[in-house]
Amino acid sequence: MDTLERVERLERRLKVMAAGLLLVGVVPFLAGWKAQQKPTDSLRIRQITIVDENDTERVWIGAPVPDPIVGGKQFKRSGPVSGIILLDAKGNERSGYVTSDQGGSVFLSLDSETEQQTLFLINPGGGGHLTIYDSNGSGARMEVLNSRPRIVLQEKGEVVFEQPVRED
Repeated sequence: MDTLERVERLERRLKVMAAGLLLVGVVPFLAGWKAQQKPTDSLRIRQITIVDENDTERVWIGAPVPDPIVGGKQFKRSGPVSGIILLDAKGNERSGYVTSDQGGSVFLSLDSETEQQTLFLINPGGGGHLTIYDSNGSGARMEVLNSRPRIVLQEKGEVVFEQPVRED
């Protein structure tokens, strides 16, 4: 056997050994990577932001959630809340189902492009209200507080109906 044949034979052996070593290293790696792809029982994070195809934020799930965006500007929230916020295609806050981090109330709000229009709020100790209103100060409120039901109707900020009349 001449030198050239020996070199070629050694090259083939080296290639086979290299391929074997590669398989020995890659197979366990791939098996471990695949094992990590299984779902977990729990995910602990403070916030999830879901964006649409234009990278516009559309859903916030957080504890707490960010301050609201209205008309493209971010405003300070009256207090921290945690829950789910829905944003429109322009990125403006349009609805929220949240709990107050300070007072403990839970509420659902439905908003126009510029302001809140409907609020359904439940107090931590019980009782609550449903209020529907517009930007001109007109609205309707149904509440049960301290075991006392009440309905209030307003037109442009003036009470036009209240039953029973609140005793201050």
